Amino acid sequence: MNISPYIFEPDKSIEVYKKTSGYLLNNSKIKDKIGELGWFYHIIGMTIPQNWDNLFSGHIFPFSESWEELQVSYNLICFGLYKQAFVSLRSALELGLLSVYYNINDEGHKMVKDWLSSKDSNDANTPRANTIWKVLLSNENIKKFDNEHKLKENFKELGFLHNYVHTKGNKFSNKLGRFKSNFQTFEPDLIDSWLETYEKIASIVCSLHLLKYPIAVVKYDYSIKFGIDIPSFGGLETFNIEKIRNILPNHYLSSIEEIAKNDIQTQETIKEIKSFPDKTEEEVEEQVRFFDKMTIEGCGFKKWLEQQKNVLELLKEKEFSDVMLNRIEYLKKWSVENDYYDKTKLDKFKEKNNQGE
Repeated sequence: MNISPYIFEPDKSIEVYKKTSGYLLNNSKIKDKIGELGWFYHIIGMTIPQNWDNLFSGHIFPFSESWEELQVSYNLICFGLYKQAFVSLRSALELGLLSVYYNINDEGHKMVKDWLSSKDSNDANTPRANTIWKVLLSNENIKKFDNEHKLKENFKELGFLHNYVHTKGNKFSNKLGRFKSNFQTFEPDLIDSWLETYEKIASIVCSLHLLKYPIAVVKYDYSIKFGIDIPSFGGLETFNIEKIRNILPNHYLSSIEEIAKNDIQTQETIKEIKSFPDKTEEEVEEQVRFFDKMTIEGCGFKKWLEQQKNVLELLKEKEFSDVMLNRIEYLKKWSVENDYYDKTKLDKFKEKNNQGE
């Protein structure tokens, strides 16, 4: 009989996960808050502009990695690995700051290269917090906001996360400063502490991104000018701005909205967008059909139509509108003509290869 020397075993994490799931099920406010913060953080990423100069450059990598660390942290919490969950929170915070740090002068596609490539040089090392904040505060919007709301001080209050990385004594060890079994255990108060810390991190990272890209807080119906194909210039739809308002501390968004009114680049961009001609209904319909064609190429017309019927049920509508019926008829004809009725582009590719063998 083999006896394992390991105490932190997967089976124990599964037991903690069951208790965590039950706890979240019985505490819907906590579960809902975790979901709200997730969408909130996802929205932050939408504020980072993407264009032909920086597309696939890696300038958005720090933020993407920050978001992934938060997701990993949530998983660790669920399985009772609380110390490691707080370590991931610290990484998420640092990476969130780096997202603005590297893009501070809109040259993130250049500045991030050495760090992204993990080169063995001083220039490629992750900068220290003092260096990051020195650069962040060189931005007038961030500096002005920090003078009013002490954003850097809020960051410093999260310095305790550093202690989990280096295990500063019993409190920041896997024992978490308490008398407990020396393996994974369910600790609901640590879930509460984790969630409070998560929200503070999200607030800081979001504020910095909005200050760097204040156009994100300008309420404007961009669909009037772009239809459904709104470019990734950093603007947010109004409902997303309101989601941010519900999470950020009181008056944060109001202060950033005021800064946006006086931000020259923001106002010039909005002025330029407003000068564009409005999209006609015909142009928008053409956009919709174009994107639907790409979807059909990936799943086939029959599955696409099934998805549309499911959406109809979710919206509790009894039947398709005349516009939708015309669209379906057009796309069905196009699908048949291009052999996408019950096939995908991948199916056709495989058939072509098989015929060539």
